[in-house]
Amino acid sequence: MVLTLIIVTAAGAGAQEVVVSGGWLSFGTSFADEDDAKVFAPDDPEGEQIDSLKESLGAEVFGAIAGATGMDKRPSSLSRDGGLRAKHVRVKPFKIDAHAVSNANFKNFVRATKFTTEAEKFRWSFVLELLASNETIKACDDGLGRVQEAPWWLGVVGATWRKPEGPGSDLRGRGNHPVVHASWNDADAYCRWAGRRLPTELEWEMAARGGLEDYPFPWGDRDWDLHEKLNSWEGEFPLENTEKDGYVGTAPVDAYGPNALGVYNMLGNVWEWCDSKAPDKKPLRGGSYVDTVDGSYNHALRVSTRMDQTPDSGSANTGFRCARDHHHLDEEEKEL
Repeated sequence: MVLTLIIVTAAGAGAQEVVVSGGWLSFGTSFADEDDAKVFAPDDPEGEQIDSLKESLGAEVFGAIAGATGMDKRPSSLSRDGGLRAKHVRVKPFKIDAHAVSNANFKNFVRATKFTTEAEKFRWSFVLELLASNETIKACDDGLGRVQEAPWWLGVVGATWRKPEGPGSDLRGRGNHPVVHASWNDADAYCRWAGRRLPTELEWEMAARGGLEDYPFPWGDRDWDLHEKLNSWEGEFPLENTEKDGYVGTAPVDAYGPNALGVYNMLGNVWEWCDSKAPDKKPLRGGSYVDTVDGSYNHALRVSTRMDQTPDSGSANTGFRCARDHHHLDEEEKEL
């Protein structure tokens, strides 16, 4: 069981923090999902068992059952969240930012320290084609080119946190959006400046779960009003986004409602870096605006969603939030 304290503090660049008193956590792909996988997604690579069910039940009855239970989508979602096998672990008390670090926050950091991000050092980063201008697309195709396995990601010279879509773009009207094109090294430097650190994966997932145990989403398993709860891809990827959730790219860090712990946007919007002892790869959690809830395109969005990247990697959908240890109640904190 997770006990929480909600606080607002000026610590570290004016961040709002949530105190989580820790406890036991089911970390990784949920036990319930593992059970569902045995029932709804048997080892059936040719689809013979599903076809047999359709034949015995009839297409109409099968369609009704599949739509009600998620039989038709769970196999893909379960295989695409990138989550680790579930385990029960204990987490020490900690504090975590209520929001991802915003462009305005990061701008304060850069002004104070003259910090240069790795995208600025490399002089390029990855941008989603749908968000890029025609000029940027042409410059990419004439220059660095596209990711071979994912040609909707463009190598754009001049794409940085200041110019998220490359030359001609800026942060006007996006001060409260999450900073992007941030590598793990950039995120670590910011957190150190702010007197904090990156969260561990256990801390991040405990905060994302919002006090719930063994559910796929911070709000439980309800999935019929998702456009009101998170920023994900809706439409035919990669050429169409219907903007049902209000955004094509990033959303403000306080968009949608917080979970029960008071933490915002732990699923979708931007991938968030977490801490790791491995020197050559670092974990990203939560998925981003290019991912889908059912896993039909890219990663399936779950509290267990994760992937690893090198610490110097960054793109138009990578951001972060800070955390720190919690040992006692500060004067400005109060229990709710």
